[in-house]
This record gives sequence, structure tokens and C-alpha cells, in this order.
Amino acid sequence: MSRAAAVSRQTVSNVLNGSGRVGDAARARVLAAVEALGYYPHHGARSLRSRRTRQFAYVMPQAQLLPANYIMQQFLQSLAAACARRSYSLVIVVPEGDPRDEMRRLIASRSVDAFLLSELQQDDARVKLLAEARMPFACFGRTGPALPQNWVDIDNRGGVAAAVAHVLARGFGRIAFVGYRTPNHWDTERAAGFREGLAAGGISADQADMLLVDEASARRKIRSLLSAGRPEVRPDAIVTSSDRLAGVVYSVAAELRLRIGQDLAVTGFDGSAAAALMHPRLTTAAIPVDEIARQVVARAMRQLDQRQLDQRQLDHGPGQEPGREPGEVVQAMLRLGESTGGSRREADGLAARSEDDAARMWKRFQRSATPAADRRITIADVAADAGVGIGTVSRVLNGSDQVRDSTMRAVLDSIERLGYRPSHAAATLVRGSPRTVALLVAHMTRPSTVVRVASALAVLEEQGYDAIVYNVDSPAERDRHLEALLPTHRADGVLAICLPLSRGQLGQITRAGVAVVSVDAANPGAPQTLVDDVAGGRLATGHLIALGHRRIGFVGDMPHRKPPAGLGFTSSADRQRGYREALAAAGIGAKDGLIRLGSHDAAVAAEHAAQLLKCPDPPSAIFAASDTQAIGVLAAADRLGVAVPGELSVVGFDDIESATFLDLSTVRQPLARSGTEGAWRLCAVLRGERVRPLRQELPIELMARGSSARARR
Repeated sequence: MSRAAAVSRQTVSNVLNGSGRVGDAARARVLAAVEALGYYPHHGARSLRSRRTRQFAYVMPQAQLLPANYIMQQFLQSLAAACARRSYSLVIVVPEGDPRDEMRRLIASRSVDAFLLSELQQDDARVKLLAEARMPFACFGRTGPALPQNWVDIDNRGGVAAAVAHVLARGFGRIAFVGYRTPNHWDTERAAGFREGLAAGGISADQADMLLVDEASARRKIRSLLSAGRPEVRPDAIVTSSDRLAGVVYSVAAELRLRIGQDLAVTGFDGSAAAALMHPRLTTAAIPVDEIARQVVARAMRQLDQRQLDQRQLDHGPGQEPGREPGEVVQAMLRLGESTGGSRREADGLAARSEDDAARMWKRFQRSATPAADRRITIADVAADAGVGIGTVSRVLNGSDQVRDSTMRAVLDSIERLGYRPSHAAATLVRGSPRTVALLVAHMTRPSTVVRVASALAVLEEQGYDAIVYNVDSPAERDRHLEALLPTHRADGVLAICLPLSRGQLGQITRAGVAVVSVDAANPGAPQTLVDDVAGGRLATGHLIALGHRRIGFVGDMPHRKPPAGLGFTSSADRQRGYREALAAAGIGAKDGLIRLGSHDAAVAAEHAAQLLKCPDPPSAIFAASDTQAIGVLAAADRLGVAVPGELSVVGFDDIESATFLDLSTVRQPLARSGTEGAWRLCAVLRGERVRPLRQELPIELMARGSSARARR
């Protein structure tokens, strides 16, 4: 670098570290050498014309990383998708202590253009900090009247009131409410919505039971509510403030032999994936997460545009002053299931007439970048095209005000015409940007993947890395993310979670000078943390064989093409291989008629399980390649009246949180540990350490629970 720029090593160091006194000409030569030599520190530069980093920071409370907090994990994915549609990356910050410390660091380093927040409190200290710093931001959740109203929120009252009205219209009259006892405004609003719904139906709130619970007391209090008194006086409907609490009601009702939808109507709130998996399906007030994320990002963009037009820092001002944009309320949509009475066909018909936002609940990430050019345009090319010196281009890159407007316009026009993408050094080294890791995650909202991502984020936060998360649902998305990530060098390292990569793709990453580590995927030549899925398949099937089962079905994924043509997932195929090996070792032999393969989805698994169970000679046990698919098997057995485990034993794989809740026998893999180990190993590589062993195999174990039992003779 020193020889190429014709300056001293100390001068290069000063430019790279943003220290010391360096003249414009020397600085320009160093930055030109950075590009010519392909030197790649940290993440990508600002959008030069807009003076933006093209990054938003999402300050994510640690509680949102818990597996039970599915709806906020869906919001994270939707938020990243909304940012990607604006050609923005989402830097995820998960503070361990006071979140304002991390926020101050990001503000001081000018690493992000705006902040996105969630789970707001009325007197939120994070909002106060951003308002004082005059930093653009937007929130999911309401702030108090004394704070800026840059928020989008769900109509919590209206959603619960609509659920009450629906239950009353269905003919249920003794309605109770179960909600969480917290200081959070959304819990307070949902309880108020229940009272308003009763009042609209001509019922006094004094006539209804209202239980406010915490996680520890929920089951006990719900059981007491449903088992106390005579049947004619106990509630015949329970409106809950979350799908999670509705799940507890389902469990207690099963213990008391109460039929959901007949003896007891139940509604939830959130519209999580769990609602669709319950049997009967749960009627729930669904939060249109995609729409809320879109509006949150749009509000942040409007603030950025306002600041650019005003050419001064944003003045948020308190409250809803005249001319200021108020907060925005989004309506919840009542998504109907059979939990409030009626047949599945009837519920489908009613839901179809009211469905709009729910169909968007599972949208995935969209196009986030344009392909890179074959040859990288340099600062010298821009200078030649604009007819100015490299030093002048450098001053434009660094936002200097010592450039005439006409010259700046000429330089910016050349940048746009040539498609110049500055190396990260040109605009970020001198301001000391933080270290960044990109997480390439396949199917981010799958329960097992969520646990891995959460544990990895915790380690990266502890080690001082910012994290940018890229979800991958298709080969095209994977390729777009790599195209956006590598030429601009937005990250020091890549953690590929559940995502196999081809040798060519791995080479592309390493040639760009980016470290790569893999979790739950065998990527040749890269450090990888995984489990032996073949052994796991043998373990699950061997457990069923030991219980005396001989006709054992398998429900798993369709084979995936290898990358780069496909995503190349092999875990389900490997588990099926273990299934076949265990049967062969027992002298049974696999029967193709007992194997069903399809997309990785509980509903599809339920259809396949139903096919097996309707056979003239049905299996006495089914091994599902994942807990998600095992839940579908359980749902199919329940709908067909097949007793588990009396007539059918079921074993899954992963041991997600729901497995314990459903008493599902499963093969446990250390999901949290795999994310932790992968992140630690990537940090070690970034420190220049040699990681051994290259292939780290974590232990698995069988968790025998109530869904598997001895076969009937």
C-alpha cells in the first residue's frame, strides 16, 4: 500500500485509522491504492449522491430472540425484506445492557442512516436519545405524547373487540379473557378491547372473568377457571391476548376433555404459524407484519428525504405538533378457524371473504441489489471521466464542502454513468466503521433456524460485531445477496446458517477476502459446525424398532438440487438414509409405500401422514424428518381419530420449543450451541486464528416423550 501510493507507512496508517494529519492529495493516493490492490476492510461505502450508508439499524431486545417470540421474529424478517426493497441492509443490534450505549456508538461512527425500534414504552429512553441526537428513526409500537410520533402500531383494542363480537355472533355467551399481566401498553390495550367488545354486545364487564397471568401461573389459573363450578356456569368461550396463551388453553382443555369449538370457543392474537398448526385451527386476530414493516421503513425513509431536502439535521420535535406526521394505526385481521365453532369448510369460506393481509404473512425477501459489473470501476476512472484530479474525487467521496457545485455535479454524474461502487475504504475507513458480519440464513423463520440465529447474534454482539441478516428462500435470492455483499465488501465475514454453498461460491467469498464459516451445512474447505443426520435417523428409527414397531413410515422433504442450481439441503435425505439403515439392520427393510416426501411444511406433512394412515395396512409409527413435520403428523392423527401413542407413535427431529409443549418424542440436536459455536469459530478466523477441527460435529440424543410407546401386539 505504501509503495503503491508513494507515501510512508505512517501516512497509510493514518488514512486507514482516520488519525493524524494527511493532505488531500496523499489521502487520495492511498484510497486509490486501496482500490487498485483490492484491499477490503469492513462494510460498504455510502451512497455518494445521497450521502447515505444504505444501512438501517434495528435495535432488537434480547427477548425477541426467544423461540416463543415468533411474531417478532417474523417482524425481523419482514423488516429486512422491506429494507431490501429499498436497497438497504439491516444491521441488527442486540444489546446486553443499556441499548443506548450501542446506539451512541452507531450514531458517532455514522454507520447507519436511521434506527428502527420495536416494543416501545410510553417514556422510551431510546426514543429520547434519538430525538436529542436528531437522528431519523421509526418504530413498531407507540410512544408517549411527549415524544416524537414516528410510529406504526397494530390496533390492539380493535383486534380483541372484533374477536369478542365474532364469538358472540357464534352463539357463545359466557366469555372470559386471559391476558398477560405486564406494564406493556399492548397488553393493557388488549384487555381494554375485551371490555369494549363486551360493552358493544350489551354485556357488563363485571359479568365476565378476566385472568391476567404470567408464564409461570398461566396453566394453573386457566385450569382453575375451566374446572371450577358447574358446566352451565363455567366459560364457554375464552378470548386470549396471544396465540401462545391460546395454546395453553388448548392443552388444559384436552386434559379436561373439553372439545375446542364445541364445548369451548378459543381465540388468539398475533396470527403466528402456531395458530394454523393447532387442531382445530385457531381463530386469531392476525397482525399484518409485512405491512407494518413496510410502513415503518417508509416512515424512516421519509425522514431521511426530509433531512436531505432541508440540508440540516432532522428536528423531530415533541408530540404531534401542527404539520408533523402522526403515528399510524394498522387494523388487525380476524383470521377464522374452527376453534370458534363451525366446520373447516365453513371457516375457510368465512376467512376467504375477510382475508387480505394474511396471505402476505409469508412473503420472503425481495431483490436487494443489482449485479456487479465484470470489471471494477476505480476512483481514477471517475476522475478521468469527469475531467478532474483524483484528489477532487476523493473530496467528493468524503463529503468535503471544498468542492464547487458544478464540479461536484460533474463527479457525481460520472459516478452514476460509470456505475462506480466505491470500495469500503473510500468512505468508511477514515471514519472508523465497526466490524460487520453477514448472516446468510436459509428459511429464517423455521423454528430450528431461529434458535441458531439468536445464539449467533448474541455471540457477535458480545464480540463487538454488527450483524447484517440476509434471508434465503431460493437460489436466486442467495445469488442476489452474494452479488450485493461481495463487490461492495459490506462484511468482514459470512456465517452461512443451514445454507450449503458450491465450491465456486465458497471460492468467490474467499477471493473477496471475506472469511466464511458454516452452520448446519457441509461446505467443503470452510469451518463447519453440524450434526450427523444419518446417525440421527438411525437413532429415531431404532427407538421405534425397540418399541416393537415394524411398519414405520417416514415423512420428509423432497430432494434438493445441489448448489448453485438449487439450495442443496441434505438433512432430510440424510435422516431418511439413517431410517433405511436402521430398518435394514433390524431385518425389516424399507418399503417405498411407507415413505412420503414433499415441501418442508406442517400442512403438507399432515396431508402425507393422512395418506399413510388411510392405507389398508397403515404404519404403527411415523418418523418425521423435523419437528415441524411431526406436528403435521400429530394433527393428521388427531383429525382422523387415530390415538397417539396408543395407535400411532410419532418421532420428530430437532427438539424445538413446541416439541416439549406437545410431549413429542424427538431427536434433540443442540440448536443454540450450533449457532454459538459457528459464531465463535468465525470470530476466531477473523482474529487470524487457525480453527480446528475443520468439521465440528455436535452430539445428538433421543428425547423419548409421550408421543411414542410400545406397539400393540
